[in-house]
Amino acid sequence: MIKTLRTIFKQDKEKFCIPRSVQQVIPIQAVWADGVFQVGRNKFTRTYKFMDINYAVASREDQEAMFLEYSELLNSFDSGATTKITINNRRLNRQDFEKAILIPMREDGLDVYREEYNEMLLEKATGSNRMVQEKYVTVSVYKKTVEEARSYFARVGTDLMGHFARLGSKCVELDATERLRALHDFYRAGEETAFFFDLQQAMKKGHSFKDFICPDSFEFERDHFKMGDRYGRVLFLRDYASYIKDDMIAELTELNRNLMLSIDIIPIPTDEAVREVENRLLGVETNITNWQRRQNANNNFSAVVPYDMEQQRKESKEFLDDLTTRDQRMMFGILTIVHTADTKKELDADTETLLTIARQHLCQMATLKFQQMDGLNTALPIGQRKINAVRTLTTESLAVLMPFRVQEIMDEGGIYCGENAISHNLIMCNKAKLLNPNSFLLGVPGSGKSFSAKMLIVFLALATGDDILICDPEREYASLIEAMGGEVIRIAAGSKDHINAMDMVDGYGDGGNPVIDKSEFVLSLFEQLDKKGVSAKEKSIIDRCTAAVYDDYQRGGNIPTLCVLRDKILEQPEREAQDLALELELFTSGSLDAFAHESNVDVKNRMVVYDILDLGKQLKTMGLLVITDAMLNRVTENWKLGKRTHIFLDEFHVVFENEYSGAFFNSAWRRFRKRNAYPNAITQNVDYLLDSVLARTMLSNSEYIVMLNQAAPDREKLAQLLNISNEQMGYITNADAGCGLIKYGSSLVPFVNQFPKNTKLYQLMTTKPGEDHANRNRQP
Repeated sequence: MIKTLRTIFKQDKEKFCIPRSVQQVIPIQAVWADGVFQVGRNKFTRTYKFMDINYAVASREDQEAMFLEYSELLNSFDSGATTKITINNRRLNRQDFEKAILIPMREDGLDVYREEYNEMLLEKATGSNRMVQEKYVTVSVYKKTVEEARSYFARVGTDLMGHFARLGSKCVELDATERLRALHDFYRAGEETAFFFDLQQAMKKGHSFKDFICPDSFEFERDHFKMGDRYGRVLFLRDYASYIKDDMIAELTELNRNLMLSIDIIPIPTDEAVREVENRLLGVETNITNWQRRQNANNNFSAVVPYDMEQQRKESKEFLDDLTTRDQRMMFGILTIVHTADTKKELDADTETLLTIARQHLCQMATLKFQQMDGLNTALPIGQRKINAVRTLTTESLAVLMPFRVQEIMDEGGIYCGENAISHNLIMCNKAKLLNPNSFLLGVPGSGKSFSAKMLIVFLALATGDDILICDPEREYASLIEAMGGEVIRIAAGSKDHINAMDMVDGYGDGGNPVIDKSEFVLSLFEQLDKKGVSAKEKSIIDRCTAAVYDDYQRGGNIPTLCVLRDKILEQPEREAQDLALELELFTSGSLDAFAHESNVDVKNRMVVYDILDLGKQLKTMGLLVITDAMLNRVTENWKLGKRTHIFLDEFHVVFENEYSGAFFNSAWRRFRKRNAYPNAITQNVDYLLDSVLARTMLSNSEYIVMLNQAAPDREKLAQLLNISNEQMGYITNADAGCGLIKYGSSLVPFVNQFPKNTKLYQLMTTKPGEDHANRNRQP
């Protein structure tokens, strides 16, 4: 036997003691607050939790890159230690789950909508498997003292984190409480909320940590065990196929049951491995030579070497080539899986399902006979390996047992954004955890953009006290906001509702000179008046007059309006000033004076819709600019009060049709983020958006992007900008309404979002012809 393997087997060998209590079944001897466990004589373990990556929906090239990087990770394992990779399938506790996702009632007249929303969430949650997959790496090493073990784990942990980061994953150390919680949730499934452990208090009272995690009873039978009221069984992978597909582990862990799958890995130093394989090859060659000598002695000089001997020679040479020329390492591995069920009948059915999955991949799994206790302790992320049925593997053949599948988004305090199209778990997003909360909703007409935005608005209106401001160019949100108790401001030529385009609150701008920032905004307005653009002379006049009217205001005058600005421009001696005043006349004393007077609307309601449908083409872009500026004022006021604001801007592509309005929005986008506001841009013309350098920058710097069905040119540009693979692009190609991709930070997750049609909320949110009863024939 190889020296390293013999040493590890010798170290792991312990005197067998019949457990006299449930606590003695758990092989942990001591725990430290930082997460180091002692599980044997001088054997210490530490567990690291790593996040999943989108392996299943990656392109073939990306999968190959991930496979090679994962192989590098396996090669980095220290040959003086044993490493265990564990996939933990655990069901979410229903009470905790409902508490996390359901909206509490408030008795404010909107509870009927909250009840509908909660029913929808519960229906989705029941339809999904409510399973959470957690993935761990547990490193076990023999050291004389815990201090030596700590210094070893510090080095190994840094190495692991670096390798997982290159894979696009994240790896974190687990402390003692987190490790014990994982064991508690397995031992006492269904009682997750009951776990509470304080190491200091336990030490003071003399309590064993095992008392906090162990089940009520253990009964070990020939081929299964009973843990409290639940039944369990441990299986191991007995026979490996010549070629295993990389989705076998994903299929085994798709079972909708509490289970743990572990792969124990014992790396062998390359020099030992090469020596061992050379000895094996020498033995095969000797056998072949002896066989040929016997044939020659019988005058059978043309005899062909038997197939089995030739195969042994070929495989030994290939193994040696792998070790010496292809950077492979020899490793010993064993795959164990423990699954539990409420009844013995259910357990047997689940076992047969797992055996069938293995057989489909030409592998054989078997039940451990009279070794269920050892198998259980091997499968759990404790750090023990009590089963010696190890298999010789190379790095590549071990890397095929790929633990990665698809990323899940289930943030604490998150908002429901649909179901994961692969795992069917709920997607719960909390933008506060992202680098920035900037959002885009992209999709062709009819793909469900407005509906997705309305779902988000409904949740914010029903579940939070945040302010919601909406720029509505197509009158799609008015009925919804009115039903939620919000205010609709209709702005049009001849409308009695006015917003002062020159309004400015304290703190306006980027924190420098607010007048300079306001001057940039006024330049953006003038850019809309003349499509030929504004000349350098005209820019100087506008800048001078803007500064002058705000200077008068700061000296105690009234807040300026566009009319005041026009009067100031008329006072200037330059000929260009007369042209500017003439251009502005239509928008001050003419028929399009919606933004030329002092504001006369109440914008203090926490939900405000700016309806600009009737502004017409002439005023629409100007209206977007003025409304965004008004939103910026409101955001600044809320920021000073410590209040969060959500901004929704529909038809966002319009503002990038010229340079100044695009620059203003780009600047406003930064200010929104700095002032605790969450901007959401909604557009169907992605092509227009991506033609603008500023818009592309805003899009690439946004951490939350919902992509619904996309037109072919848009798909190509988005794929290039956001590095979306062809497989992932399939989710936004000819996709049904409400289906697509969510970019959430560095994650790209396919989603499905279907809302029940027989609800009042659906009638408020839909914009489909024939379904929008609340909006049909609506007059301003």
